[in-house]
Amino acid sequence: MLRALTLVCGLLALPAFADTGSLSIGGDRYLAGASVTYAGPDVTDLFMAGNRVVVAAPVGGSAHLAGRRVTVDAAVTGDLFAAGYSVTVGATVGGDASVTGYNVVLGGVSGNLRAAGSAVAIASVGGYALVTGEEIALQGAIAGDVVLVANDITFGPGARVAGALTIYAEDPASIIVPETVAPAARVRIEQTAQYDGKTWSDRMPMQVPVWRIVTGFLAGVLISGLIAAMVIAIAPKAVQNWRILALAHPGRAIWSGFLVTSALAGSGFVLMLTLVGVFLLPVMLALTIVAIFAGYALGSYVLGVGLWLGIGRTMPEGLAGKFALACLGAFLAGLGWLVPIAGWFFVLGLTMLGIGTLAAFVLPGGWILRRDGVQP
Repeated sequence: MLRALTLVCGLLALPAFADTGSLSIGGDRYLAGASVTYAGPDVTDLFMAGNRVVVAAPVGGSAHLAGRRVTVDAAVTGDLFAAGYSVTVGATVGGDASVTGYNVVLGGVSGNLRAAGSAVAIASVGGYALVTGEEIALQGAIAGDVVLVANDITFGPGARVAGALTIYAEDPASIIVPETVAPAARVRIEQTAQYDGKTWSDRMPMQVPVWRIVTGFLAGVLISGLIAAMVIAIAPKAVQNWRILALAHPGRAIWSGFLVTSALAGSGFVLMLTLVGVFLLPVMLALTIVAIFAGYALGSYVLGVGLWLGIGRTMPEGLAGKFALACLGAFLAGLGWLVPIAGWFFVLGLTMLGIGTLAAFVLPGGWILRRDGVQP
């Protein structure tokens, strides 16, 4: 959960403000942007997010990747965590691999594999494999047990399963496993309805060190702070006006954000009713996503500033002090995600606060939220 927060709330927000962002902490590297490529220097753990994500140099530790198209062309010594529309891993993964996407192509995995997608192609796996998808192609040898959940399964000439092979399909009779893959005594084919993902997850756990979760979370906080600091450095007066307005009228800003987000999201349905508007639908979806990320970033910054002023402190003049307040807000917002139900509404309110405030400076004055006391 915290890993997802790190990537989504921290890294994916960065492309809204800059082409490429980079941060190094110790031996770890964080990269985000519209199109990002890691080509060195050497790192321990690598965190990347963007539209196009490419790993072109070896990673000494684990790789955490998120993007529309993710490509791994160099070896990953540790574990691989990757999510995207298309995920292609052409190099060896030395540890475990957890991968999800629409199209997934995997090379050799020395450890265990968990993969989910529409079309999944697997080479070799040194441990167990748990794979779900519409179409699965097993092309190499798997040293441990295998669980496949799919309706269309293809076994290549080099496919081998050394452990037990369990398959869940809508039509079990349509699944034929060659003896060269696994003898019938080690093969079990069941109805998809019999599949219990939680049971298999408990039997085949993939442990994630606590220190990795904590450092990932803190790195996300720092990146959120850097986003705010960068925007403040570029447009200090604008950020000051946003902050003043949000703190002066938080309730109205949240309500305005709700209306603006509803209009953006609802416009997608309206555009689908017209032939010409269908071509504009991706643009409206992109605007909605950018607005959500920008609203979350601004809302977190306002939270940090509001708490600081609320305890009787004065607003710092330098960029370093404002960066610290942005990190404080991001840290508290990240903790808010951990609170069941209430935390979701808290973060939603922060996001709507930011969107409503930004909309007040984009839309004509007074349409939704009056810019009382500030200058556009």
